Amino acid sequence: MFVKRDLIDFVETRNGNMYFEKAGTGFPVVLLHPLGMSTWVWKDIVGELSNSYTTYAFDMLGHGKSDKPHTQFSIPDYAEALDDACQILNIHRAHYVGNSVGACLASEMAARYPDRIDKLILVGCPVYSPIEASVRIQASQNDFTEDGLPIPRTIKDLKDRTTFANPTQELLDLVNFSRTEAGSWVKHLSNSLNNYNLLARLPLIKASKTLVLYGEEDRLISGGPILKNNIIRSSITTMNNVAHVPQIEAPSLFTSILEDFLS
Repeated sequence: MFVKRDLIDFVETRNGNMYFEKAGTGFPVVLLHPLGMSTWVWKDIVGELSNSYTTYAFDMLGHGKSDKPHTQFSIPDYAEALDDACQILNIHRAHYVGNSVGACLASEMAARYPDRIDKLILVGCPVYSPIEASVRIQASQNDFTEDGLPIPRTIKDLKDRTTFANPTQELLDLVNFSRTEAGSWVKHLSNSLNNYNLLARLPLIKASKTLVLYGEEDRLISGGPILKNNIIRSSITTMNNVAHVPQIEAPSLFTSILEDFLS
């Protein structure tokens, strides 16, 4: 008989302690959150998913309850820290689910540590050319104060940026709390994302299967065919009436898609 074991704890890495939430029993599934958010984005799917898998939701360094290192990180640096955490926790091979920048981190894990990844799910993955990245870096300066701290979002911001198709005050409060909690690390990670050459890493991804998943209202959805054409054994699925963080807006459908793909 299997017993579900839930755990909230920290794990030491070479760059600081990473906070994680573990639930369930079974093959491990690693969950990686978007920029400026934290483990709360998975709260509505973990209950169902952990009936069949052991889920590990991590706060990336600089975010949530994880430590804030003294130096800025690149996406490969984040991958090294995450791999430290996973090896200490005996997660030697797992399915990886990443949303937004979490999808880039999951991609880097798959490219850098191919033996660690079984199935890969990229949710709302940003795909930028070098020119687009340069434009985004310049435009993003308006999102921060002179001290590099994130300016609070509004409901209109969440709608216009297609974070959510139907943003609510509750979601706005959660987003702004997470961004305030991360502080200057929102800008650090934003710069790391915009300087990350995802396109060069895609041919190195050798997961047993990869699912590319977008909400139909996500403004980044045009990246889907690029991912599909450059990652072997990949497929694309879209979800109706949701945007960049679909697991929050349609958790039951999202969980069903994941379980069908992972089974």
